[in-house]
Amino acid sequence: MERMHADESSAHGGAEVYLDNAATAPMHPRVIEAVSAVMRDAYGNPSSQHAKGRAARALLDESRAVVAEAVGAFPDEIYFTSGGTEANNLAITGSCSAYARDHGRAGAVVTSALEHPSVTKTVRGLKRDGWTVFYLDARDGELDLSGLDRILDEVPDVVLATVMSVQSELGYRFPIEDVVRRCRAVGCARKTRGPLVHTDAVQAFGKLPLDVHELDADLLSFCAHKVGGPKGVGALYVRRGTRLFTTAFGGGQERGLRSGTEALPLIAGFAEAARIAHAEQAAAFERASTLRAHVVGALRHRYADVIVNSRDGGSPFIVNFSLPGTDNRAVLADLSDAGVFLSASMACSSNHTTVPPGTWREKHPLALQLAGVPASLTRCTYRLSFSDRTTVAEVDRFLEELEEVVPADQVARSA
Repeated sequence: MERMHADESSAHGGAEVYLDNAATAPMHPRVIEAVSAVMRDAYGNPSSQHAKGRAARALLDESRAVVAEAVGAFPDEIYFTSGGTEANNLAITGSCSAYARDHGRAGAVVTSALEHPSVTKTVRGLKRDGWTVFYLDARDGELDLSGLDRILDEVPDVVLATVMSVQSELGYRFPIEDVVRRCRAVGCARKTRGPLVHTDAVQAFGKLPLDVHELDADLLSFCAHKVGGPKGVGALYVRRGTRLFTTAFGGGQERGLRSGTEALPLIAGFAEAARIAHAEQAAAFERASTLRAHVVGALRHRYADVIVNSRDGGSPFIVNFSLPGTDNRAVLADLSDAGVFLSASMACSSNHTTVPPGTWREKHPLALQLAGVPASLTRCTYRLSFSDRTTVAEVDRFLEELEEVVPADQVARSA
């Protein structure tokens, strides 16, 4: 890691420190250039038959091939969406709708208790429509695979298992390979295809090894803006032979699965971000692992009562910790004033503060509580998240500013 320290010899001083990359990462300069070039020069509609349209179509096909290569897929298995949320909705609703149409009835879905809202709310919608839903516990990051075994053994009509690859708030890595293996085994035993497997890989894409054919999942969602790409574009991998019912009717773009004129500038930016992330993944992982060890060690040295909620073996890009006795709203505001940016939870969860009391939180506990983090720590929990460009100097600046805002003697473990 000597090169890292050499690159950081010119410390940031008063520069901004951005440590909320799990919410969104700053766009890479090469991505900005790619998006700008397409907006300026390749403005044709990919469905048009004239020269400008054909040029746009060629760029669309090239971008699809680049994104496919980044996850080990065939180009015709990649469908562009408006982001990870739409990809999750399409995977779950599309596969279950196809089953209901073929069989004339609803079936069952298995998911984890710690999924992103775009999964949990979509599954909740299926439940209202008559589907049976089973939730797997994942306390302390341990997915209940024995519970999955029981469900698959006892319930004959499980249509879909949807489990995220990396948990957004805590960085837990879930064993998708084991989920796939169990679903395939049930299919072999019953001489059927078995349940489909979908994984939300938004926090894994470009950061962790991800090859869809080695993973053997049927459906996989990911997006651009977590790895330095533009917001507003994502993708759904659909394994060849997997039937989905479209949720967007129109002109038949994306081979009829997701109609609507393709956002070519964003897609080209997605491809450039995927190209960069894929090429630099190993180095970025090593860098993040070093940063994680550094910040966890420093927090434990400075704050005797700090609680690190993330676990070893998870994604090194996400560090979740609690400082008992603090108020994260006040601390985050003070850090923001100092030019240091992190979060208390994933950005999508912050929207729940606008929901009237009793309509969401009491009925549907937060992921932190379901993971085993006591409710008493909710207001004193923080999430750091790194990008491939986060530096040791930036982490040290965060630690210095945190100590200014939260002196060690103010942190005391709750009784």
